[in-house]
Amino acid sequence: MQLNRIVHPEGGLTLLEVLAALLISGIFLVTSMHLLTDQWRGAHALKNHLEGHYAVMTAGKTISDAIRMAKTLDWVADSEVLRVLPLPDNANPQPTLDSYFIDDLDRDGKKDLYWKHSGVSQPVASYMTGWKCVEVEPGLWEIFLQANVDGQRVTWQSVIRQRAYSLTL
Repeated sequence: MQLNRIVHPEGGLTLLEVLAALLISGIFLVTSMHLLTDQWRGAHALKNHLEGHYAVMTAGKTISDAIRMAKTLDWVADSEVLRVLPLPDNANPQPTLDSYFIDDLDRDGKKDLYWKHSGVSQPVASYMTGWKCVEVEPGLWEIFLQANVDGQRVTWQSVIRQRAYSLTL
């Protein structure tokens, strides 16, 4: 007589197989997390760099426009203040003396470039750490701006001619 034996294969995995699978999964997850955090750090640094570029470009354009349209300019090196008397025009027949300076008037820990017009200071650009305006020859001004956004330093430099001098030539 022959007995019908049903062989039940053991179900499941051995402890060694489970540990090997966990090790492989762990290595994959650690590598993935490392790549993701590196990408995040790179994107964060790029964002700060671009924000710094935007700050100096905005400030540079504003200062350049003010110099181009100025009747008189005066750079006070001790206090790093640019005093500007704009040319009269239809919108502003009696211009008043404006000034540009760096300060932290809003007390947020970031220095901003401000434009003071009619006694009211308005921010132009944030993250500014330094600037300089030098008249290299009569009517020709060199502007240097520097911003720092979380360790990303950005500089901007340009030479601008004052239009009031161009009209008299």
